[in-house]
Amino acid sequence: MKIGVFVPIGNNGWLISTHAPQYMPTFELNKAIVQKAEHYHFDFALSMIKLRGFGGKTEFWDHNLESFTLMAGLAAVTSRIQIYATAATLTLPPAIVARMAATIDSISGGRFGVNLVTGWQKPEYEQMGIWPGDDYFSRRYDYLTEYVQVLRDLWGTGKSDFKGDFFTMNDCRVSPQPSVPMKVICAGQSDAGMAFSAQYADFNFCFGKGVNTPTAFAPTAVRMKQAAEQTGRDVGSYVLFYGDCR
Repeated sequence: MKIGVFVPIGNNGWLISTHAPQYMPTFELNKAIVQKAEHYHFDFALSMIKLRGFGGKTEFWDHNLESFTLMAGLAAVTSRIQIYATAATLTLPPAIVARMAATIDSISGGRFGVNLVTGWQKPEYEQMGIWPGDDYFSRRYDYLTEYVQVLRDLWGTGKSDFKGDFFTMNDCRVSPQPSVPMKVICAGQSDAGMAFSAQYADFNFCFGKGVNTPTAFAPTAVRMKQAAEQTGRDVGSYVLFYGDCR
């Protein structure tokens, strides 16, 4: 079993309540948390990406750092803990993510991995004029499948000539390549998301359920295990739980 920390890249962490501590996300805060996690032998630190919050009295997640640049900084001030950044794949071409990941691999000494998200909250992308249309949701894992194939080409061989419905690579190059195989996480819980993780991911990210019910997520993990059996791959589950640390 691996234990990690989901770092507070957005304001107030994971609590919406006005009665919870109110704070802004900063590099110093996240550095202190991840260095303490490393000190206590946590296995990994992962940051989400959020491009637009939900407002309200606490301005929930209206204020966010950027995932890759944050985790690059944290990679430089840690020495053992695994570091994951999240790529909002509608905002970044796969060749750019491949190069950024290879760079942070160099900074971290082989401790970096990527969490891939397809994008689900329309206002996050519509505000930038890059929402591809509502029919995208039904094809999001087709898009992500092509995306990860380009990543695997570039990380594995340094070159991609991939041609698909969403991406066209023409002798695309990335060098240097990562020093170790790049770990990939996907958070998909739908059947399509599970199938994608079974084929391409190293870990599937899911949420814990209820209050003081630590095994309630088990059916989700079983579904992931069954999907991975169909592809003959070993895919783990990372489960998000909320903890009260005082």
